[in-house]
Amino acid sequence: MKYLSVKKSGIILTMGLLAFVIAALTGCVKKDFDEPPVIIPYVNFPANATMDTLVKLYGVHTDTVRINDSIVIMGIVAGNDQSGNIYKKLYIQDSTGGIDFEIDQADLYTQFKIGQRVYIKCQGLYLGLYGGALELGYIYNGGIGRMPSSMIKSHIYLDSLPGKPPVPETFDVTAPAPKLFSKLIAVPEVRFPDAGSPFVTGGVTTSRPIGDIDGTTIQINGYDFILYTSNYASFANNLLPQGVGTVQGILTVFNGKYELLVRDLNDMVAFADTGQTVIYKNNFDADPGSEWPIFSVTGNKPWTWSSTYASMAANGYGGSGACETWLMSPALDLTNITNPILTFKTWAKYSDSGQPTPMEVKISTDYSGSGDPTPATWSDVQCTLSPAGSGAWTSSGDISLSAYHQKVYIAFRYRSSGAAASSSTSWEMDTFKLTGKKN
Repeated sequence: MKYLSVKKSGIILTMGLLAFVIAALTGCVKKDFDEPPVIIPYVNFPANATMDTLVKLYGVHTDTVRINDSIVIMGIVAGNDQSGNIYKKLYIQDSTGGIDFEIDQADLYTQFKIGQRVYIKCQGLYLGLYGGALELGYIYNGGIGRMPSSMIKSHIYLDSLPGKPPVPETFDVTAPAPKLFSKLIAVPEVRFPDAGSPFVTGGVTTSRPIGDIDGTTIQINGYDFILYTSNYASFANNLLPQGVGTVQGILTVFNGKYELLVRDLNDMVAFADTGQTVIYKNNFDADPGSEWPIFSVTGNKPWTWSSTYASMAANGYGGSGACETWLMSPALDLTNITNPILTFKTWAKYSDSGQPTPMEVKISTDYSGSGDPTPATWSDVQCTLSPAGSGAWTSSGDISLSAYHQKVYIAFRYRSSGAAASSSTSWEMDTFKLTGKKN
């Protein structure tokens, strides 16, 4: 019995030691796998300049410029190399502009996420042009090149965790602003002429035209506006979307050509085939001649084609007294058209105290197609016109003509009081377009 008691005591002692060892090991394992603390980067020095400071600093130079001043800029990462369509560079922007920052390191996106706020100490870096685009980087063979990766920690500083991605600015293709270079933009009502084709063809970097709502290639400064896609992009073999939508991306320029760099497929927004086609369109790049009849009821200041602005213009300035002049569209046949939509844009400058309604837009179903419009029946077209004296191009908005199922004419009636030579208004009309679905 004594032997058994000793044996029991030994077993109990052994089990106690085993439990102690397991508890100790468990405690060690738990400690080894504790989640590390989140370290939030924080910049303790202020920015003293903005993106446009760099543009002004570079000025009219054509060679590289070394930044000698203690310039510190703060911006948000708008584009990085995550998809492969951007290579060894970051696009950083603020409210005043954007910059293409060339850095000799791949996979920058692992450190610099979209939406990350960064501070850049610019002293010792260089500014230079590549194909007309301003770049921030370092000297290379006498020109602008990439900043060595060893210099990243002494020039780029993360501030806080990545925030919301920047909101793209809407890009007006009729009046591009240089301050949008190297910034994230959005181009609405786009239809790709090459829809259904892959972004990249033949395994080489490919340029695809960007079209307006009817697929007509958009031109800026005489060049096609293009979608530029690297053969290394992760979406290179995907197909360009069908229909109409909004395309986003980084706006760049190369030798006068405007290019758009899509960051990934999320930059193709809400593309859908509306079935709308262009029934008639005139951008007035050339004098329309008799296709657009002009008739002056009074005065000697008729509508004319402006070769300077490629638009139709009316201005009573310098006329002999009051004037009334009409500009009529060609016949627009809506017989077999569903959901016809009319759009155009107008521009107004100066004021006429004697004529509160210098511009009116009208529609008729019984105009003869030439000559005096006044015997015909005309109804007012409800649309948005350029504010008086604004000097701003203004879209008419979408004007539904669904109430009409026959041929119609659109007229622009301009009047000037002639009260004084200096009191007349100046008006222009451009980009006249009718879309609809053909039955």
